[in-house]
Amino acid sequence: MRMEKLFEGVYCVSVTAFKEDESLDEERTTAHLDRVIKAGVDGVIIGGSTGEFAGLSEKERERLLRVGIEHVKGKVPVLAGGMAPSTRETIRWCRFAEDAGADGLMIVSPYYGVLTDEGLYQHFKAVSEAVHIPMMPYNNVETSGNDLNPDLLVRLTENCKNIQYIKECVDTRRIQNIIHGTKGKMKVFTGVDDLLFPGFLLGAVGVVSGAANIAPAIAAKLHRFLKEKNIEEARDLWYKYLPLANLAETSKLWISYIKAGCEMVGDPVGKPRRPLMSASEEMKQKLRRVLKDLELI
Repeated sequence: MRMEKLFEGVYCVSVTAFKEDESLDEERTTAHLDRVIKAGVDGVIIGGSTGEFAGLSEKERERLLRVGIEHVKGKVPVLAGGMAPSTRETIRWCRFAEDAGADGLMIVSPYYGVLTDEGLYQHFKAVSEAVHIPMMPYNNVETSGNDLNPDLLVRLTENCKNIQYIKECVDTRRIQNIIHGTKGKMKVFTGVDDLLFPGFLLGAVGVVSGAANIAPAIAAKLHRFLKEKNIEEARDLWYKYLPLANLAETSKLWISYIKAGCEMVGDPVGKPRRPLMSASEEMKQKLRRVLKDLELI
């Protein structure tokens, strides 16, 4: 079991850059990865929801993972999205990512179908047994329709050696119940930007951040303050950063906001792939005000 790396801190779940014709823009994608790494994020995740994996063809998704992992490898830890609606396909994608050199896997619960707790447990257990790198189950009830509740996570922690992390999107109550229920064995990454500050105070070890595509240096600085227990400085910075976190999370259009924000800070990554839409002018006006307050534009 390859468990060399410990994951913690700010992990940017990267956007995928597209050209005007909606084809993959590998050059802009890797340039974007370089920018967020240089700004101080602790790791990156390629092929996640923010990376529009669901809108890619099989060949495009394979290419994105290969190019992204190869480009990032050795700079910071790189996790790969390995999600699919079935256990069989999830295993296939996770093995592909492992073979491509990923340090770990982020896997949302199977989506579209409604699963029992036992079905979820057996799914993640089967995937765990099929790979040899750390797994980070991703609990997004809104996206998948299925909830990885704390009791399930206790079972997974006890029975799956390479499931040590959870990306949790529910709320602060859930974060503390996971840490308490697993006696700290399950390391929590907050899965939404607006839980970053309270999550760390409760004992989360990291955040999977979409807003870090736009403001990686601020997210990294906030984590550094928290790690050094400079709580007052962290709180002050948090309330400056919160409007951006809220735009990324309270809107259902987070990919549109994030890609527009990247453009505004001088990191053009193209438009979302249809049917996702570009940010409207009203959205851009809100975003500009937030970015000006953060002195990013």
